[in-house]
Amino acid sequence: MRLSFLRTAVLLVACGLTGVFTAAQADTTLTYAGPSGQYMVYMTGQAIRINGDDQAWQLYRRSDPAIISVDPADQSFTRLDQRSAVAIRKQMNSLRARVESRLSQLPPAQRAAARQAMSARIPGLDSTSGSIGLDRTGNQDKVNGVSCEIVQIVRGGKPADQMCVASREALDISRSSFATLQSMFKLLEGMLKGTGLEGIGLPYQNLSGMPVRFVDGVSQERRSLISVSHDKIPKSRFSIPNSYIEQNQRVRRLSSSE
Repeated sequence: MRLSFLRTAVLLVACGLTGVFTAAQADTTLTYAGPSGQYMVYMTGQAIRINGDDQAWQLYRRSDPAIISVDPADQSFTRLDQRSAVAIRKQMNSLRARVESRLSQLPPAQRAAARQAMSARIPGLDSTSGSIGLDRTGNQDKVNGVSCEIVQIVRGGKPADQMCVASREALDISRSSFATLQSMFKLLEGMLKGTGLEGIGLPYQNLSGMPVRFVDGVSQERRSLISVSHDKIPKSRFSIPNSYIEQNQRVRRLSSSE
């Protein structure tokens, strides 16, 4: 199943972003690097922009309660706001209900295996897989000269991804920028509820700093901070070209063969 909504959430998670407030410079640009390329995170007191390792990027403006996915290749964008989140939640609930109906028609001996297979494709079908927590190891490390604490992410009761989280002072990020970042994640957290996608995120409010390294629990690929800049970010960085066309968020229907 392919969701631009899911892409938005995953991209945010991939950067491992969260934090608490501290007084410092006004603007911050963080650059992360990994095997698939670089991630750029631009933060000001009014807006957040996250560039992935392709051309697509995500935008949040504090004055506009929405997370916008921008695709320069298609010259289009999609808005994830409360209204579209409600629609997606209804579609996901309907999709899960149809799957449950099909599973109930299978012989008991086949049902468990079929449910496990479908759970990998249908978010929220397996309620146990959605739980997520943190295990603070107490171990310390440094990433690009920045001290950080190693934190284990636990999903469904099992160790998953791992982060190294820097203290709020270490990256010298302003109160206003972090307030905007927290506002974005609070909005995202609310919109994820009831979709089945809650488990792909991170418990942002439970972290006391910001990840400077993220290790994928499956592939073991690492994405690490390679630079921090506090240069002024031009307002144009947070603007969508007028020629871009808005697309609707949507969930693909489950075909009769699936």
